[in-house]
Amino acid sequence: MFSVVIPLYNKSENITRTLKSVQEQTHTDFEIVIVNDGSTDDSVEKVEDFKDSRIKLYHKKNGGVSDARNYGISRSTRPFIAFMDADDLWKPNYLEEMAKLIEEYPEAGMYNCAHSTIYKGKSYDMNHDLKRGIIENYFKTCLKYVIAWTSATIVRKNVFDKVGGFPVGMISGEDVYTWAKIALNYPVAFHPDSLTIYIKQDGSIVHRSNKKDNCKETWQDLYQKNNNDANVYIAMKAILKGTRYAWGGYLSESKKIEKDFKYINQYPGIQHSWKKLYLLNRTPSFVKKLILGYKQVVAQSNTSTS
Repeated sequence: MFSVVIPLYNKSENITRTLKSVQEQTHTDFEIVIVNDGSTDDSVEKVEDFKDSRIKLYHKKNGGVSDARNYGISRSTRPFIAFMDADDLWKPNYLEEMAKLIEEYPEAGMYNCAHSTIYKGKSYDMNHDLKRGIIENYFKTCLKYVIAWTSATIVRKNVFDKVGGFPVGMISGEDVYTWAKIALNYPVAFHPDSLTIYIKQDGSIVHRSNKKDNCKETWQDLYQKNNNDANVYIAMKAILKGTRYAWGGYLSESKKIEKDFKYINQYPGIQHSWKKLYLLNRTPSFVKKLILGYKQVVAQSNTSTS
């Protein structure tokens, strides 16, 4: 039923625990497709220690997480793709509960569930008031909750034939962009229980403001003429990218996003993000460098004292 797709890049410390959580699933109709994306540590050796015929290990030149996921999808043989990152965990009943959700809501193209977060030994459940079933308004709901988190997301394989795969070369938000593409074309079903676990590591959030996307896909591509809720969500995500570009000095790109998504100002309560981008695009570069330097010093100080 499921192809579990796991991109693998230098996760030697985590992959054993992750794979064990997959092996311990009460629902056993699955294959595990692991794509080694040019790892330079002993991640591959850790995978090879598992003697499980369900594990299929593929090797490719490093091309980023989107490329690895797309490769995994192309090598999968089951009708449903269950995505998993190489440092996260599933509770034993995850696939069993999601199989029930799929049977109950066959019209959906994407299936998600709530998740827990473990950070510095403490566990936090996703706080929400969502019910089991089809999300009535995916984009409006996503402004309040994280509906689609990668290791808690299952997609029908044939959905990718219609919407395409993950955007190769998108520096950040490639997963969120893909879920949005799917939600524009298919219903999304949600399970309210926390069935997966995100292991938050210090340094999990990587500062990437010195890079820009190298792909043809943009958030502008997803604009909908008659879907205000989707357009607000799309604008919010695009403006986050524009802010990253502004910090990185890519002013032509950040000003284009500022111009393209000016329409967000007509929605009370959220126009502040556009105004922040507007001001940042007009902040002298030396001032931004001073601010970034200060933030790095503070971050290093917090890390050393934690």
